Order: sequence, then structure tokens, then C-alpha cells
Amino acid sequence: MAKRSRQAQSPPSDDNSAFSQDSDGDLDFGNISQPATQSLLQDSRVRKPRSAAVASTAKRRAAADAEDDISDEETVVKTKKARRNTIIGKLEDLDFEVEKEEEAEAEAHSTASKTKRSKETSKADTVGAKTSKTVKTPVKAVKDTPKRQRKTKEQKAAQKMVLADRTLKCAFKIGAHVSSAAGVENSVTNAIRIGANSFALFLKSQRKWESPPYKPANITAFKKFTKAHNYDSRKHMLPHGSYLVNLAQKDKEKAAKAYTSFVDDLKRAELLDIGLFNFHPGSSLGEPRDEAIERIANSLNRAHKETSFVKTVLETMAGQGNVIGCKFEDLRDIIALVEDKSRVGVCIDTCHSFSAGYDLRSPETYSAVMKEFDEVIGFKYLSALHLNDSKAPFNSHRDLHQNIGLGFLGLSAFRNVMNTKEFHDLPMVLETPLADDDVSVWADEIKLLESLVGLEADNPTFLALEKEYADKGAAERKAVLDKLEKKEVEKEEKEVKKKEKAEKKAAKDKLKDEKPKKKTPRKATTATKKRGKAAKDASESDSSELSELESESDSDASSCGGKH
Repeated sequence: MAKRSRQAQSPPSDDNSAFSQDSDGDLDFGNISQPATQSLLQDSRVRKPRSAAVASTAKRRAAADAEDDISDEETVVKTKKARRNTIIGKLEDLDFEVEKEEEAEAEAHSTASKTKRSKETSKADTVGAKTSKTVKTPVKAVKDTPKRQRKTKEQKAAQKMVLADRTLKCAFKIGAHVSSAAGVENSVTNAIRIGANSFALFLKSQRKWESPPYKPANITAFKKFTKAHNYDSRKHMLPHGSYLVNLAQKDKEKAAKAYTSFVDDLKRAELLDIGLFNFHPGSSLGEPRDEAIERIANSLNRAHKETSFVKTVLETMAGQGNVIGCKFEDLRDIIALVEDKSRVGVCIDTCHSFSAGYDLRSPETYSAVMKEFDEVIGFKYLSALHLNDSKAPFNSHRDLHQNIGLGFLGLSAFRNVMNTKEFHDLPMVLETPLADDDVSVWADEIKLLESLVGLEADNPTFLALEKEYADKGAAERKAVLDKLEKKEVEKEEKEVKKKEKAEKKAAKDKLKDEKPKKKTPRKATTATKKRGKAAKDASESDSSELSELESESDSDASSCGGKH
């Protein structure tokens, strides 16, 4: 290490007590300040000269102590302080030099890294300039999302585990809308897992207009699984149409797009040998309702001619806005315009119908609704059911599905359904919500519905079960009612304010009309000016004639006076 020169020496201070003297007169270095000790230990190059400096200082001090062995007490104290401060000054100088060396090394390192980065940046800029123009875009902050963990073998095995066995002898074919992800054939295994005797699925993405065609392997596997598990694909499978399709659309371009997607679904169903296809009728979008119904029927007639056997099944709707299908009469009118009646049917959705104003809760009201359905549409067109409770109250016209027995329909409505012989051998599909994609909910609901078969309304077992499920959903139902009540109050207050505002405006307008209006001179038009000028000329001529007549009368008077 280069020779170090002392930068500055601290003045003696009585406060410095970092050193102490032992019985032999030697200095005790155990109390040296921590930073100084650490800096000496950081570099072997620094430690060596520092130890030598300490040793030489100790020797000098020992010699000085030997000479002043019997010196005055005050002299000894001063000497101690001076020597102690000398050592401290040297240590401070060493620390200062070590710090300078460390700063120089850090600066050299940062300079080297900057040079390296600038070279890499210039190289990247050169490459970018050759390929395309670089455009600086603001960098958006990306949220740290946890990576999706891979499922273990145990988790994968649990996903394939059968949750409930199928009740094959049950006359009511209950199932659920299962996933067909990673291959349409997986819908069959997913239905088996929850003990379903029927099921619904999407034949393609319900959020896209176009999807890739099926691979032959998928079609073969689907048919193989269907046969192996004894599913009747013509009767007990109910694919659901895309939510994007609106066959009531008036716009020609959009209507053509909707029709193409609809027919594609029908052809996919026939490739899988599926006999039913369920879809929402559509919305008139403010256009005349009868014209929209006619457009739906025309689309069905065209689609039936392009396909062979699949039956198009119209679903009952909740009735929001201009939606078609909220009344049985809407579906009746569509069917009346369909040419091939064997290719059209109806699916009753319990939640939708309840929200649209059809009360299914008590045995009496349920019987009345079924009677109306038979009279207006006819049970011969009934092809399927969607089994859902409702989060929204009766006649609310809101499509909000709830789990069986927890909503405003209650378990009594489903006891009515499960004891209707007209529903035998029809696909009855659950579309109830799942928490965290837990399909065991569907497995439990299928068994619950099957247990209601043959139970009377006053059966103690049923009454206990009904109360149990009603209590589970009570809190959520109350929250919905409170929310709706609050909205109604806000709506009423808004209407009152609107009415008051209209009344104030009417009163203001009335006062304005009652005030006498000030006549403001109108600006004379060219015609008015001409008329005014003509009138002026006429008045001037009249005045001249009058003056002439006056002068004549005066002359006559004078002549008369003269005669008299």
C-alpha cells in the first residue's frame, strides 16, 4: 500500500474515553470505536499498517511511561490524553484513506457498467433501425400476478373422481350444463362424474363468432363415450346456443352473421349425432314485435332446410327490455310460422318463467301455469327444461339464477316439477351457480331433486327439507329485497323531484304569460316602407286639396260678404 500521509489531527478532548490503561501501564484497545475496528478488518492491506502503527505507538508510550515513572500526577494525566489522542488521530486517518479507496473502486465499477449498458443499447438501436422504426411507448405498470401452479397427480385424479352414481331407473333425466373444454368428448366424462342422466354443453365458444372445426378424433371419441355410458344423444343432450346470436335482428349484415353462426352450431350438433339444440329467441331491439317474430321463424325455416334432423328448441325468457320469449304467446307465434313443426320445440326455464310472471311455487299456481302452457303452446312441443332457482323476486323480469331451494322459488316449486308426469324422459338441466367451479354442488342438487319424486306437499320429510334450504338462503334473499326497496325509494324520490320541477316550470310559464307584454316597435320592411311612403304622399295630396278647398271657401266667403 502507498505511503499514507496524515490529513489532520483532532485536537485533544477530555470526552474521549475509548482507551483505558491496565495495571502494567499498557493501553487497552478493547474499547476502540466500532467503525474504526470494522474499517481495519475490511481489507488485509489496511490491517497490516494499522497494527504496525498501534504497536509502535504502544512502544513509544511504554518508553515514555518508563522515563516518567515517578512524575507528577497531573503530568501523567496530560501525557495519557495527548498520546491517546495521537492514536485516535492516526486511526481516523486510516479510516479516511480506506473510505477514499473504496469510493474510487465503486466509481470505477459504476463507470464500467454504464459503458457496457450504453454499448448494448446502441447495438439494439442499430438492429431496430434496420428492421423497423422504433416507437417509444409509455410503459404500463404490470401487476404481479401469482403464477398458476401446476396440478399434482392427486389433484388431477380428484378431478376425474366420480362424485355421485347415476340413478339410471329414474324417469326424470336430470343433469347439468357441463364443460367441454379441451375436447367436446370431455363433456360426457364430466356428466358421468356428477351422476347426470342428461347434460348440456357449448358446441363451440359462446363468446366468438367463429371457431375451428372439430377434429375427426374428437367426434369419434364423443360418440364412443356416449355409447359406452348409455346416453341417448338424440334425446338427453341439450347443447346451448351462442349468446351473441340474435335471429330477430333487422340489420341485414348483422342478421347474416348471426344466422351463419346459428347454422354452424346445428351442423356441429348433427356431426355429434345430437338431436336437440336450445337457443334464446332474440330481441326486437325496439322494432315491431310481430316483425321480429317473423324474422326468427324465417331463419328457422332456412336452417331446417340446410340441416337434416336436429330440433331447434326455443327457450322461455325473463322478459328484460325487448327480449322475445317472456310470454308463451311469443313462442306460439314463432312455432305457427315454422314450416316443419317436427323440427321445433320449447324449453321451460324455471327461473326465467318465474321472473316473467309465471308463479310455480304453490301446487295451485303451478297447475294453472302448466294448464296455460298446454293451452297456448301445447305439451307436444315441450322438449326440455332448465332447472334454476331465482335470486330475483317474482315478476321482476331479471335473469338471476340461484341454487335449488335457496332463492325466491323455493323447494316447493321443484317438488311440483319433479312430480309432473309430462316431464318424464325429457332432459332437465341445471344451470345453477358454482362456487370456485365446485361441480359437487351439481352432484348434490341432482340427488336432492331425485329425492323429491313422489313426495306430497304436506310430507313431514319434505317440509323439514324445505325449511332447511329456505333458512340457508334467507340472508341473501333479504339483502336482495333491501336493495330493491332502496332502489324503489330512490326511484320514487326521483319521480317526486321531477314532478316538482315540472310544476315549478309550469307556474313560471303561467306567470310569464299573465304579465302585460310591452309593444316593441317592429322594424319596417321594404313593403311597409313603400306603403308608408304612399300613405304619406296621399296625405300630402289630401292636405293640399284641403288647403285648396279652404282657400276656395275663403274666397267664396269673401265674395258673399262683399255682396252682403
